[in-house]
Amino acid sequence: MKVHNFSILILMLLIAGLALAGCTPSGPCQFTGNIPLTVYSLPDLSPDVFGTLPAGETHSVLAWTAKGWIGFDPGIAQAGNIGLAHHRWVYLNGIVTPSCLAGVDQVTLADVQADVAASSP
Repeated sequence: MKVHNFSILILMLLIAGLALAGCTPSGPCQFTGNIPLTVYSLPDLSPDVFGTLPAGETHSVLAWTAKGWIGFDPGIAQAGNIGLAHHRWVYLNGIVTPSCLAGVDQVTLADVQADVAASSP
């Protein structure tokens, strides 16, 4: 029961985070940036910035982490990148994401790094 309550708390925090980070839920499991958002190649505040998500752009949430990241397909061809290595990540300050996350895979940074390693020549 404690695990279930903890999962609900995490989901609630992720939802609040989207609102505070300038995102709003906008579909089955989608988000729209209300302000420009920094996009990272990994779910980590590393210097590896992929780009900026323009305000008003909507993406489907494909994965999320317990540390407040949501992963999405940036819609850009990336030769060789497979699985989680293809996702790009927006940090929600550990707060919250759409309530639909219950139906989306939760992953870790290690999961993503393993797919990145598998995608590298």
